[in-house]
Parts: sequence; structure tokens; C-alpha cells
Amino acid sequence: MSFWDNFDPQNPYKKAEEASQKGYDEAQAFQQPITDQGQEQYDPLNQARENLMDPATLQNKWADDYSTTPYAQQQLKENQAQGMDAASAMGLQGSSAALQNVQTGAGNIMQKDRQQYMNDLMQKYLSGIGIGENLYGVGATAAGQQANRAQQQSEEMAKLEAGKAMAIPSAIGKVGGMVLDAGANYATGGGFSAMQNAMKGVSKGLGSNSMNQ
Repeated sequence: MSFWDNFDPQNPYKKAEEASQKGYDEAQAFQQPITDQGQEQYDPLNQARENLMDPATLQNKWADDYSTTPYAQQQLKENQAQGMDAASAMGLQGSSAALQNVQTGAGNIMQKDRQQYMNDLMQKYLSGIGIGENLYGVGATAAGQQANRAQQQSEEMAKLEAGKAMAIPSAIGKVGGMVLDAGANYATGGGFSAMQNAMKGVSKGLGSNSMNQ
């Protein structure tokens, strides 16, 4: 640190600016990933909203990917076996009535399985939207906090800059007054020692000059 740094009236303001900027940068950096994550949810949420506005198209797309579950396949086998056994017991094995009963049971199993598949998908879809909305909300809150902090930082730095600009004129005025006092003390009989003590006060005043001026 140079000699001038010890007596620079702007030095306290410069240090305050550095500390303020450091705190601001750290806080913004901490929240930035949260803000980014929230913003990333906007397009998917908007697309999901559009999909829900056209549920028929959404369901048709899901239906194209449907395949019978292993559980339903097992039920179909059991339904066929039970139908044939019942028809055989009544002496109707191979009859159209027996086949119709088996087909009706199979149709009910398939319809129930497909509907369960669609319900499960919709539940997961809505759950995904809920998670996205939560992330978006948290991100929006973080973005708002960042904006407020940026505004506060701007105001704080403006005050420090104003104080820094006034520091040198204020210090010069203070030192000038001390010099005049020293001269007056000498002229009114205080002698050299009085003037020397006054000049020590000038040096002390320069060294202790701060933002409280």
C-alpha cells in the first residue's frame, strides 16, 4: 500500500464498493442456476398447455403407443380357458354362443387395460406439469429477487460514487481549515510549537478521513 493510499480520502469508498460488488456477485451467482432452471420450464409448460387444449389428438398419440400389458395378456388366456371350460361343461364347446362369450370377455379386458393405460399416462403427464410449474415458480421468484438486488446494488453504488466524488473536496476543505487555524495560532502568539501541534492535527485529519465526512 502506497503512502497516498493511507491518506486517500476516496479509499474508504473504494473499499466499500469492492465489498458491495463482491457480495452482489456472489448472491447473483448463487441464484442464477435457480433462475435458469425456472426459465427452462417455460417452453415445455406452454407446449403442455397447448396439448391439453386438444385432448383428442393427445389421446390418439398415446393410443398409437399402446400395447397390451402382461397382466392383461394373462387375463385373456384365463378368460379363454374359463370360457371353453364352461362351454364344454354345458356341451356347447365350439358353438357360436361360446365363442361370443369368450370374445366379449376378451373385449372387456382389452378395453379396461387400454383405459388404465390412458389414465396412468394422463396422471403422469399432469404430475410432470405440476413439477414444471413448481420449478418455474421458484425460478420466477429467484429472478425477481435478482432484479430487486440489482436495483439496490445500482442505488448503493451510486451513493458510494457520489461520496467518493465529494471526498477530495471535503478533505481539502477540512485540511484548509486546519491550516488556517494553525496559522492563526502562530500569529496570535502560540508560537512555533502551537503551529507544529496544529499541523500534526492536519496529518491526523488526513489519515482518519472517512465516509463519515
